[in-house]
Amino acid sequence: MVSKGFAWECECGNIEYGSYPPEECSQCAAVDSFIKVPEDEIAEREEENVLAKRPLEEEDD
Repeated sequence: MVSKGFAWECECGNIEYGSYPPEECSQCAAVDSFIKVPEDEIAEREEENVLAKRPLEEEDD
């Protein structure tokens, strides 16, 4: 497994990776809004982030 650095989560839910938190969020443009995600929560947060971005499936009646 290749290390991506630390995982940083914005208040909007966007997750970025690196040694330091991004200054600005690429999704919502918030400044200094990132917090470090604990290693034991990274997989769960990534899954939540992916599921939140999925389009809603429409049911045919």
